[in-house]
Amino acid sequence: MPAPVNKQAGFSLTEVLLSMVLMVMVVTALGGYHRALASGFASASQWRQLWRCAWQQAQPTPPPLPPGWRVQRLQTTAEGCVSIQVTVISPGGRQGQMTRLFCPLSQ
Repeated sequence: MPAPVNKQAGFSLTEVLLSMVLMVMVVTALGGYHRALASGFASASQWRQLWRCAWQQAQPTPPPLPPGWRVQRLQTTAEGCVSIQVTVISPGGRQGQMTRLFCPLSQ
């Protein structure tokens, strides 16, 4: 025989509202944490791409840059060695500078 409606066990309205508030707070906090992580990973990826382009542009024969990127390249020769200094500027305005020295092998 079923129990009367007023005798059934369950959660009170206060408990349900409190649990909903706690759930909203947790979901909001996790959303902010996810946004911060995603922003950090995107920033790290942009820096890696910047330094990869700077490394490539500091080679004796650099490949072409991706669209929107700029490079300032200075190449000097002293005592048989070639010094290449590059400043790479990304489309977002970030800058990276690298200097490399190439010397011929002694024989």
